[in-house]
Amino acid sequence: MKRDSLGRGRLALLALAAVVSLVGTFALAVFGELLFEPPSAGADAFSRSALGHRAFLDLARKEGFRVLVSRHRTQDRAREGALTALLEPAAGEEDGGRTGAVLSGIRSSARRLLVVLPKRSGDPDPLRPAWLGSVRDRSVAEAERVLTALSLDAQVVRPTSSVLAFEGALPAPEVDNVQLVRSKDLRPLLASSEGMLVAELVSKRSRVIVVSDPDVLENHGLSRGRNAELSLAVLQRFGGEPVLVVDETLHGHEIEPSITRELLRFPLVLATLQALAALFLLAWAALVRFGRPVPPAPLLKPGKAFLIEHTAELLRAGGHAGEAARAYLRTAREEVLARLPPPGGAESASAWLERLEAARGRAGSYRRLEERVAGIAEKGRGALAEVVRAAQEISRWREELTDGTRGDPGTRRGAQG
Repeated sequence: MKRDSLGRGRLALLALAAVVSLVGTFALAVFGELLFEPPSAGADAFSRSALGHRAFLDLARKEGFRVLVSRHRTQDRAREGALTALLEPAAGEEDGGRTGAVLSGIRSSARRLLVVLPKRSGDPDPLRPAWLGSVRDRSVAEAERVLTALSLDAQVVRPTSSVLAFEGALPAPEVDNVQLVRSKDLRPLLASSEGMLVAELVSKRSRVIVVSDPDVLENHGLSRGRNAELSLAVLQRFGGEPVLVVDETLHGHEIEPSITRELLRFPLVLATLQALAALFLLAWAALVRFGRPVPPAPLLKPGKAFLIEHTAELLRAGGHAGEAARAYLRTAREEVLARLPPPGGAESASAWLERLEAARGRAGSYRRLEERVAGIAEKGRGALAEVVRAAQEISRWREELTDGTRGDPGTRRGAQG
């Protein structure tokens, strides 16, 4: 007999691999955006290129800050009191005012806000997407749109002088082609004769610090001179809890909320597992069996037993138990005569039965049975127990007369004598 090419063990491993693959695909579909960082070469928190801020955030973590990269509803986290950072937010004119609305919402919610104005943008290298292929300057107007959306009255300038002397309470930077701001509302923390590199606005409910040139904290400039020291000094000036929330929704890295993702997060995942367990038990309870359905039971069961039981039930229900006993006695008499027929037909059946009963020591038994059955028939439905006892007596009478007759010539001779 030819065996299957796959054994049970291999089939089990194949089924396990299919289940693991299915679960993995589902997990990637739900949590894929959270498990892997988006590839980027721009001026954002994920970028390792020259314009990125990855090194600045790593430095903040080493100095004890808990850094959270926000990809959805940053204003809610800003409202909780965390230090919120807007690192070179894009504020183009083609987004229909969406960027301005987001910036305005964060500005109204944040009690501690760090704003780093945009200066450059770049395109990724086609062969190496994490590297820059080209870099270009952003317009001054784009940086000023960010300030306007944040309700900060200031002007962005780019001095032609390459060497400027900075004064203030913060470490002096090392920056080429510096970008500065001028404002009557902002107080300078680090400034030159051309404008302010770091400025702040303090009110009763909030503190806002503006860094006009992002070169001091971008990956390419953080290691120059005292730029890293300046970046940390800006963070430490806010004071309060060392929690830094960096907005990435304005860089195109926003993640839309998912009800499936939320249901699989703790603690809602406990309720989800409980609901799945209840559904499994419900399905299990509703499941009859595997394979083909069980055929329905036949209306009439095969065999003689069902026919006999059914007939007996009909006789009992109709009150004909006495007639059944009389018929059973008649059948037993005919069976005895069939198995022990009169010799030569010389005697009548009744006389022959009397001789058989006398030979077996049962003289007069058949006549007594006839009288008993006749009495039962007169009682009607109330004689069911008496019918059973009479049937047992009839069965014993038949067995005693016919027992040992087959192949026992002596019995026939004794009866004939």
